[in-house]
Amino acid sequence: MIAAVAAFVLIIAVGVGVAVSLLMSSREPVAAPMPSATAAAPSEPSDDPSTEESPSDDPGDADASAIADVLQAKIDEYKRLRDSGALWQSIPDTEFNRTAVSAFLYFLTDMKVATIWGVDEAQAQEYEERMTMLEERLLAEQPLGDDIQITLEDEVFTYDGETGEGGYTAR
Repeated sequence: MIAAVAAFVLIIAVGVGVAVSLLMSSREPVAAPMPSATAAAPSEPSDDPSTEESPSDDPGDADASAIADVLQAKIDEYKRLRDSGALWQSIPDTEFNRTAVSAFLYFLTDMKVATIWGVDEAQAQEYEERMTMLEERLLAEQPLGDDIQITLEDEVFTYDGETGEGGYTAR
């Protein structure tokens, strides 16, 4: 039992490491689009009470699990905008904003990775609201509100959620 749990934790840690590596492979910030409060519309509820499940942490909840796709689409959008330079037409290309974009992408990746364990509708709604709030703060050039410290192989990324200061430093 303990070995199975340890193996599961190891697999998740490797997944997080891969996600961070993918984010790290491109450090140039993305061009900022206008914040979008729209998300994929949930499918219509079934009228058949026998097929309804109570909102729980059931990883099989198709509507709630769609948030992983929404988060990934937003991650892809901002990476594309950053890499193309289009983001800097929406917000100034400054070290402050580049650091904020990296932090924004880390926050979204963290939420997306958390969906691996399954989310209920309330959690999915919370993730979507948080994504929208973070995007609005990013585009308004405001600190994102939470701190980050991620230790990578040869450097450390830090972000102060109150001041917006941070960046990559050598280990």
